[in-house]
Amino acid sequence: MTDEKYLINVDFPAESIVHLNPLLYQTNPSCKTGLKNPEHGGLILATAEEVSNYLDGIVSLEFHGKKVTNLRRCKNCQTMEAEHET
Repeated sequence: MTDEKYLINVDFPAESIVHLNPLLYQTNPSCKTGLKNPEHGGLILATAEEVSNYLDGIVSLEFHGKKVTNLRRCKNCQTMEAEHET
């Protein structure tokens, strides 16, 4: 089993969003986790600890040498995650 609970959809022109990993969880169909033009971003798998460190500013997230400064959690996935934990 993988420890990479999350998928980070890096999108430099818009927002980079932390989603539940769709390989492990049934995610909301409105979650946009598809591939982007390489110059605009891409996908990163991350553990719960890594995501927490990125969101808290403890560690900087970089994608192809460029710092990601627009990271937030997906509201849909966050609701689904809370349901899985109860």
